[in-house]
Amino acid sequence: MPDNPENRENRENSENRENRENRESRESRESRMDGRRGIPEQSDTSEGPPGTDAGTDAGTDAGATGQQPRRRFTWKRVALIAVALVAVGSLVQVIAKSGGFGGALNTTGGKSEHNKSVPSQIKQPTQKPKTVRLGGQKIPRQSGPIIVVNPGLVTPGGTASVEGAGFDAKSTVDLLLKTSAKQTKGQGLSTAKTDRTGSLNTQITLPENIGRGATLVVQQRNANNVAEAQLVSGGVVGSLKINKLVGKPGDGVSVSVRGFGAGEKVDVFWGRVGGKPDATLTTDGSGGIGRADIKVGVAPTGTSTLILVGEKSKTTATAPFQVLGLYPTVKSSPYALKAGKQITVSAAGFAPSERVLFYINSANGIPAFTSNADANGNVGSVSFDVPFGLEGTQSLTAIGDRTRAVVRAGFDVLPYTPTADPSTYSGKAGTAVSFYVGGFAANETVTLYAGGPNGDAKKIATFPVDAKGAAEAAGSYLITKADEGGVSFKLVGSKSGASAKASVNSQQGGQQQGGQQQGGQQQGGQQQGGQQGQGQ
Repeated sequence: MPDNPENRENRENSENRENRENRESRESRESRMDGRRGIPEQSDTSEGPPGTDAGTDAGTDAGATGQQPRRRFTWKRVALIAVALVAVGSLVQVIAKSGGFGGALNTTGGKSEHNKSVPSQIKQPTQKPKTVRLGGQKIPRQSGPIIVVNPGLVTPGGTASVEGAGFDAKSTVDLLLKTSAKQTKGQGLSTAKTDRTGSLNTQITLPENIGRGATLVVQQRNANNVAEAQLVSGGVVGSLKINKLVGKPGDGVSVSVRGFGAGEKVDVFWGRVGGKPDATLTTDGSGGIGRADIKVGVAPTGTSTLILVGEKSKTTATAPFQVLGLYPTVKSSPYALKAGKQITVSAAGFAPSERVLFYINSANGIPAFTSNADANGNVGSVSFDVPFGLEGTQSLTAIGDRTRAVVRAGFDVLPYTPTADPSTYSGKAGTAVSFYVGGFAANETVTLYAGGPNGDAKKIATFPVDAKGAAEAAGSYLITKADEGGVSFKLVGSKSGASAKASVNSQQGGQQQGGQQQGGQQQGGQQQGGQQGQGQ
């Protein structure tokens, strides 16, 4: 058909009508779908290309009604609204779980229940424990809560065992870490329960950033039972050739190194850098050491490091090494004794030539006494007199000064039970009474008190006892008229604090232990006591 102007106009009109019908059909379908989703129906504001009927109609309709065309909700806008609603819902859930807007969000990644279960406030004992002196050093008078960390020489991020005693049975204790003595809040490590004897045996994992001077605090909940133990941190570094990878302090190993200065002195350290070296080697002309035999030094138990440092070049060579734990032993003899008596302590299984610290009823601070181990790690017999003032079960703790290897034992301090018998169990006014005593502490002074039935005791005399704690015909007393109805006596040791009782002219006097049996033997003593009393 020829392309004349009339045919071209008809074809354009047909295409315009077809486009408008397709657009209206599509908008009608979208309107129905928006109605199902709750989106308000929009007016026909389709923006057609310039010159089209759709654009003309839209402009005409808007102008005719006098209203501004409303913007349509597109699928992209609907999707953005949905994403925003999901984000707001998640935020509301987080705020609700954290206790509302006033609560703190847990951003540590750990369980908040676990964090809340370990209090951070460090308890302070209500009063300082009473002490007695041993060789000029104060030690606790009674055995209270005590803990030891094994090994006490720890590595940052490593684990250690915690043993304790003296807490209440079946109680809950919190383990905290503090970095200074004045710190009132500590870092919670864990929570544990004691057994039926009040003892504790658990493990802790130390932080990676633990520094020098850190202290482990174990405190019992709902009670004022608190114990502390200082931690010593060791360093860990690199790699080196070594013929053995496992050993305990004192074992022999062989090493070989290269890359140091010719003829240079090389310091050997185990698990640390600095201080006095464990050994010093010398390189050959090439700056190497083909083979050198050294002994395993003191280092934290577990994965540690052998470190060699050139004194001039400062070249460092390292080798990983697994340090086996030491399991020392300690024993005391005798196990039970009285204050003032001599006790002997010995130990074994420490590092060679290591200084061993001995504590009584404590595990930190200044030790009661120290002793050096021999080349085999043994501590020979160390003897000391048990101080007066200690009573009952005492704890004895031995700790290696460098290895921090620890072992605990104990001993019992028995009470003194003295006896006193008067030279007579009855007598008239003017009768002199002396006493036969035994069971006091050696060479202590005994004070004699006399008192009536109302307990109005009066100091009468003092006298010493011999090396066996005994005395005969000591402490003379003249019976008065008032004493004919009965008088009681009390004899008290100055060091032991122990006391004995006796009486004259009372019904119980004849029942005193051994009084009737020794009555015949003491007749001479009565006469002698009477003569001494008259002489005085």
